[in-house]
Amino acid sequence: MEKRIKIIMSAFFVLVLALGLTSAMVVKSVDANNFQPGSTQDISVKIKNTLGSDAKDISLILDTTGIPFSVIDSDDSINTIYSDDTESFNFVIKASGDAKAGNYQIPYTLSYSLNNTPQTPKKGTFSLTIEANPELVYSASTDTPVVGSHGKISLNIVNQGLGDAKFLSVTIIPEGYTLLSGSKVYLGTISSDDSQSESFNVVFDKQDPILTAQVTYKNFDNQLVTKIVNLPLTVYSKEEALKLGLVKPDNNLFYVLSIGLVFGVWMIVKKIRKKKRFNKSQGK
Repeated sequence: MEKRIKIIMSAFFVLVLALGLTSAMVVKSVDANNFQPGSTQDISVKIKNTLGSDAKDISLILDTTGIPFSVIDSDDSINTIYSDDTESFNFVIKASGDAKAGNYQIPYTLSYSLNNTPQTPKKGTFSLTIEANPELVYSASTDTPVVGSHGKISLNIVNQGLGDAKFLSVTIIPEGYTLLSGSKVYLGTISSDDSQSESFNVVFDKQDPILTAQVTYKNFDNQLVTKIVNLPLTVYSKEEALKLGLVKPDNNLFYVLSIGLVFGVWMIVKKIRKKKRFNKSQGK
């Protein structure tokens, strides 16, 4: 008999404990869109009363210390949330203008009373997301830009956006020049307010070629983005390069003619001397 009573009492305490664990004031959901840096929006936090009693004087306080959000306006409190009912707290939230993209945990404190007795505040967190995409700006420069010459093409990529460009790679599609180095390079991540450059060895085949590059990267949502970049290049003919002082004149012909002239003069002088010696030997 005593054993049966102990079993019943144990089952009773387990049931009470289970009810205590499943009955609470809980954050049921958070209605919010993703933020852009500097944007403001209304969010709604729904609180569900799973207690067996009506909750009174409910307040929800958000702590944005150390995270790039600020609370512009909010509901002060809700008088009553009846048992098994749901009510919403509304907040006006602003994201910082220089916020980095990412998921941020927002700490909250939920306070309420039961039967006119304040209960221990419930603490927790929920997530808000700031999304920001990269904004890539491209430029190109050349070294020894003369038709028929070995030179270099440099591609510079600047990220002026607030999001990172991840897993970035560049594939060069030659047009108007012969590529001597590899056509594909991997640059990795170009962070916000950062830049990277890559140079390619080429032989310029014609004037004013186009640097065509296929750039691929992943954005904040890990979506693959592909861009085709066309950048005009200035390449000069040899005559234009000479006039502009980009290359030195070819003096090889001058050197050859000079050597030939000296050799010719030497041969003439040698011949004259030889003739004089011959005449002298003949008594002339």
